[in-house]
Amino acid sequence: ILEIIKEEEQAFSTMLDRGIKFFTELESELKSDGKKEVTGDKAFFLYDTLGFPIDLTELMAEEAGLTVDSKGFANEMEAQKQRSR
Repeated sequence: ILEIIKEEEQAFSTMLDRGIKFFTELESELKSDGKKEVTGDKAFFLYDTLGFPIDLTELMAEEAGLTVDSKGFANEMEAQKQRSR
């Protein structure tokens, strides 16, 4: 059981590292372009592909002085649900 917990912690840590790296690069890109919003598709990529929780994306965006296109994220989520049917 302890080994499974350790593996899960390691997987979560790896996911966090990947998500934080992607977000940091995205933040730099947005700020250099003079933009202040993480698009719904980028937030969905973080969530769907990297496993990065949307609430963590929103928190990091807020700390960076950015917003997240929540409606765009919801639209991407709905489109994904439709594709999976």
